[in-house]
Amino acid sequence: MSTFLTTVLYLLAISVMLAVIYALKSLRLRKRFQRLGTLPGRSIAEVLQFVGKPSNRSRLPSGREILEWRRVGFHIALSFSHGVCDGVEDVSAS
Repeated sequence: MSTFLTTVLYLLAISVMLAVIYALKSLRLRKRFQRLGTLPGRSIAEVLQFVGKPSNRSRLPSGREILEWRRVGFHIALSFSHGVCDGVEDVSAS
């Protein structure tokens, strides 16, 4: 019985550690966007340099792109026209 209890406690500890790691990654990404400040008017290169590679990049007709960054508990999507940010399409944080 003690082996079972030990295994359960290890699994619980690992679960808590993973939850903390994912929460910190989400918070770090959110803080990077906050420090970047005003997004409209910034170039794609400028945003990528500051916050890192997006999780998804969608090319749309007429020179538009949507770049998304996703972490557990945080999502942001930015719209770009001809390489310049038009604004934020979606932000969700929990």
